[in-house]
Amino acid sequence: MDIIETIETRRLSLRPLATSDAELLFELFAHWSVIEHLSAPPWPYRLVDMRDFVGTLLGATEPDREIFRVVMCDGKPIGGISQRHRIASNLQSGAGPNIGYWLGEQYWGQGYMTEAVIALAHHIFATSDVDAIYSGAFAENTASLRVQSKSGFAHDGETVLHSNPKKTPLAHVNTVRNRQTPPFVPRSGKSP
Repeated sequence: MDIIETIETRRLSLRPLATSDAELLFELFAHWSVIEHLSAPPWPYRLVDMRDFVGTLLGATEPDREIFRVVMCDGKPIGGISQRHRIASNLQSGAGPNIGYWLGEQYWGQGYMTEAVIALAHHIFATSDVDAIYSGAFAENTASLRVQSKSGFAHDGETVLHSNPKKTPLAHVNTVRNRQTPPFVPRSGKSP
């Protein structure tokens, strides 16, 4: 099994997932305000669901498995970010890496996820030969779409995706970032 590198930014570490993370991540994740914006998790979300999720990710060996990193700030977890390979579909126009993420509600609005998404996108481009990275969010999730826009992702179509937590199909916006996209520089003038 290959080594998953820790990615460092100005304020964050994106480190590999560990079995011991299940309880800590559960405390951040198992809130309707977080889960309502995602497509896959069940609701209500239980600790056993997080343990199964962590176990599945750590046990995966196929080359195109989901690679999940814990977003750390000041030595504590604040969220998660992952990359997985997807084929061209109604969620993305080409085959390639897809970035997904979530952040504990108490950490919203501080630019952490924009910093993490930019760092992971730079890492993917630096360690592979892909020309595009994909992402997306439910159309009602304007905060996530803003993160993607600030991270260099552009509109790549729309579709309808089933929301497991809400148990209904919802409008979904697909986004893409190309290798040539210039880096985002925040108003402070410092790169993340």
